Amino acid sequence: MRHTFLWSDEKLSYEEELILRHVEPPLSALLELDKLKVKGYNEMKYTPSRDRQWHIYTLRNTGNPKMLHRVFFRTLVRQPNSSNRFSSGQIGDIEVGRADEPLSFTSTSILRSLMTAIEELELHAIRTGHSHMYLRILKEQKLIDLVPVSGSNVLDVGQDEATACSLLKEMALKIHELVGARMHHLSVCQWEVKLKLDCDGPASGTWRVVTTNVTSHTCTVDIYREVEDTESRKLVYHSTTLPAGPLNGVALNNPYQPLSIIDLKRCSARNNRTTYCYDFPLAFETAGRKSWHSITSGVSKGLENSQYYVKATELVFADKHGSWGTPLVPMDRPAGLNDIGMVAWTLEMSTPEFPNGRQIIVVANDITFRAGSFGPREDAFFEAVTNLACEKKLPLIYLAANSGARIGIADEVKSCFRVGWSDDGSPERGFQYIYLNEEDYARIGSSVIAHKLQLGNGEIRWVIDSVVGKEDGLGVENVHGSAAIASAYSRAYKETFTLTFVTGRTVGIGAYLARLGIRCIQRLDQPIILTGYSALNKLLGREVYSSHMQLGGPKIMATNGVVHLTVSDDIEGVSNILRWLSFVPAYIGGPLPVTTPLDPPDRPVAYIPENACDPRAAIRGVDDSQGKWLGGMFDKDSFVETFEGWAKTVVTGRAKLGGIPVGVIAVETQTMMQVIPADPGQLDSHEQSVPRAGQVWFPDSATKTAQALLDFNREGLPLFILANWRGFSGGQRDLFEGILQAGSTIVENLRTYNQPALSIFPWLQSYAEELGLWSEELQDCMGRLDPELIDLKAKLQAAKHGNGSPDIESLQKNIEARTKQLMPLYTQIAIRFAELHDTSLRMAAKGLSLLLDKMDPSGRAQLAEEIRKVLG
Repeated sequence: MRHTFLWSDEKLSYEEELILRHVEPPLSALLELDKLKVKGYNEMKYTPSRDRQWHIYTLRNTGNPKMLHRVFFRTLVRQPNSSNRFSSGQIGDIEVGRADEPLSFTSTSILRSLMTAIEELELHAIRTGHSHMYLRILKEQKLIDLVPVSGSNVLDVGQDEATACSLLKEMALKIHELVGARMHHLSVCQWEVKLKLDCDGPASGTWRVVTTNVTSHTCTVDIYREVEDTESRKLVYHSTTLPAGPLNGVALNNPYQPLSIIDLKRCSARNNRTTYCYDFPLAFETAGRKSWHSITSGVSKGLENSQYYVKATELVFADKHGSWGTPLVPMDRPAGLNDIGMVAWTLEMSTPEFPNGRQIIVVANDITFRAGSFGPREDAFFEAVTNLACEKKLPLIYLAANSGARIGIADEVKSCFRVGWSDDGSPERGFQYIYLNEEDYARIGSSVIAHKLQLGNGEIRWVIDSVVGKEDGLGVENVHGSAAIASAYSRAYKETFTLTFVTGRTVGIGAYLARLGIRCIQRLDQPIILTGYSALNKLLGREVYSSHMQLGGPKIMATNGVVHLTVSDDIEGVSNILRWLSFVPAYIGGPLPVTTPLDPPDRPVAYIPENACDPRAAIRGVDDSQGKWLGGMFDKDSFVETFEGWAKTVVTGRAKLGGIPVGVIAVETQTMMQVIPADPGQLDSHEQSVPRAGQVWFPDSATKTAQALLDFNREGLPLFILANWRGFSGGQRDLFEGILQAGSTIVENLRTYNQPALSIFPWLQSYAEELGLWSEELQDCMGRLDPELIDLKAKLQAAKHGNGSPDIESLQKNIEARTKQLMPLYTQIAIRFAELHDTSLRMAAKGLSLLLDKMDPSGRAQLAEEIRKVLG
């Protein structure tokens, strides 16, 4: 162990510098250890990494154990010579191997070091509240080192500052794309790289790249240069971009600042396994950028120059003490200044469907404010946002992460109430009432309803009959507010487009809102519940449930029709929100977002089923055994299936035909299994697997069909039904479970469907065996068509008229044998005859269908053209 002593002018003696105990003094300057003297922390623990390349410092406040501890990782990045750079084999064992694009020499060096630190965190299970990583690259870099390696091509890179800034930002974004999710999971909130560029132009000098991990898939990158301040003569961070980064003008040797309010709230949200509400606009921007990049590089690059994807304007109460009926006004203010547990924005987004911009309204729970619970002001705010969306006919997106209606107690009464014991000398005998003394009643009398009681000794007590509380929102008023917002959100589904994304646990009224808004996306690790599992265990009197996920996880909600889509994280959820919106008009009643199709409308439908038809392959196409894509009926990669886990004998979703958004309902031809989970609350319960025959409507699949019709109609989508049903299941249990009601709802929703609706029979499968000829009719048909039977029957008649010829019995046996021989053949003839009554040609002749040949290249184009004509 090394010990370093420094002279103290105050104590006039040498004192050990604890921060330098484990490193050589010259190394401390390179690692900038002086910056670790953070205010508010009095203990520092040093831990080296296994390879001794990372120096890990943990800061704690021993006087305040609840204070978030911070961990700082410091390292020096050593690189091989330019003649001995990393080969693909050397970097294949890390995340570089997953990169879709090549990385630069500098990026690879940084990534290798970061991966070492990440593995250290994972292997040793180091639990951090807030971690920071600092990397100092020792070797001077050339600008060419920042350019991704692409074969042996040597690129001519500009030497100006703008080029260097752009390359450094792209480098940081690419690294975050590869390891950002793992770093966010391990609470690595920020990492900083210091490097020196050696070039002939203005870019030469020392640079700093500071990347803040906002979420697992979103980050902010600030690029700085080291410059000398003219007044203080100190080296400071100088931002190279506008707007300037938060460290602009800060001296390089200043200690790290205590965590800001935003940092603390992000940590709190991360502890609740969700994203801080004020970081969602950035998530929408990231998802919007990805949607542009998925189109064409040319379009995305053009938009990249304009730097416009999402513009968020926060909505707040017009009155600081806003409540029911208070209007909302737009306001630009810093994040985290909300004084209620709900925030909202108007997002103006540029998307491939609306390049000139569209508006949506987003409202979100703030999980860091009283656990995201609903109080009277939160309810009033949610209702105001909902009314605004209905008034403007704009899509309303609700980001749910809450603990339900707020239940509180009056703290001012809790701190001073007293107990009237049955026997003051023996409290164990029980009590008679709770009261306040005269002094406390004079101070907080408005918080209670009490009556006066005077004892024999003259003491006056105010016996509490009810606790009202000074603060609004402790009890029944929250239930009243919950009813109001439930009514408002249910109405919003009918008047505008509503979509709920369950990004955190959603409880009580939050769960009802998720259902009342109908369209719902759920994260795989977040529950939708009415009551917590611990409360249910108390009610049942035993430990039955062990987690919220047992009650309302995706295994329940994605299989019962509550949840349309499930996603693994928040960025995937936001991306699915934008994709859903790509099928929806900018406002209710507006034109559909018709785009130029990437899949040519005149492309033939190449998928032809050999046996049973796969509905998903018929819709979106499929790769054959040679890897060749066989196109389906709708545009490639446009189909988004919903309710995938529920009622699997019906397939529903949205797709595009020639760039036109449409709703699709198809029938599953294979037998599917319905899994009914066991309920731990019932001792005799066990999991059941019930087979569901294909091409049949059951109560759940009929309800799913009816719900899809309702959703598509409200979204203004033309409807395509790929019909191949045998009918409704009519067994006793099916009738008991409501197959008749669900089937009737399908009829009603079709009757009220206001958009073009087409039923398509892509591969007709007639059930002629049920409709064919009976045995007697088949025998008559044989007797009419088969020459041998005709001859035998004629001989039989002649024999009968010949007064009992002995040949009659022989002729009858020959006729029976011939009939038996022909029966299989004529059965097939009967089936074919019945099938001819159920063809697309007959439907066209009756004026009930648009006759299309599935192999005709103009078939898809003709359908798209018909839809365009109807839509105008």
